[in-house]
Amino acid sequence: MNNNTRKLKFLTLILFVFIIILVGVLLYTTKVYNQDKDQPAVNTSAEVTSGNAASTSTASSSEQTGTNSAGQIGQTIDLKLYNYDADDYDNPKEIVNVTVDKKLYQDDITAAINKVLETTGLSIKKAELKDGIATVDLSREVAARFNAGSAGGITYTNILVMTILNMPDISKLKVTVEGVPNTESDHFSFNGIFVKSADGNKYELAAN
Repeated sequence: MNNNTRKLKFLTLILFVFIIILVGVLLYTTKVYNQDKDQPAVNTSAEVTSGNAASTSTASSSEQTGTNSAGQIGQTIDLKLYNYDADDYDNPKEIVNVTVDKKLYQDDITAAINKVLETTGLSIKKAELKDGIATVDLSREVAARFNAGSAGGITYTNILVMTILNMPDISKLKVTVEGVPNTESDHFSFNGIFVKSADGNKYELAAN
């Protein structure tokens, strides 16, 4: 009887210890589970905030005066492209605003002018600006476009001259071909200096 009692007490003790261990394991597992369950919610919230911040940043950037190719916000200027066609030589078909980096215009006016002209089929080799006079040099290939019939000569001259004369700090324009000034051909003439007309809506070719 005593042996049975001792065995029963021993088994009861083992069962009690087992129950304590089991409860401890359950409590620990529940705690870990709750932590894992809560953690994704916190991370998700952070990602949404980050996404919203990125959206806000993008929207703010687009509202800035301008952004350069490196993604850095800087001052920009709006230059005007004067588009003409053969239907009306005296009035532009449209005037398009082209936004360029202000520093680009100040440091590399050649690149700035080419950016404005890039949809026209025209480009310049080099541009210099001194005392309000811009001098632009054309390649032979580009000059040939001006000689593609009388309509081409007038249209391309209108586009080039009116676009450049309406840029900041430019009041006069000289055009050279492969560095040669006062070039003339059948359908165009760069023999002189282009200046704006009195009303500012057209240009005149004045003598050098």
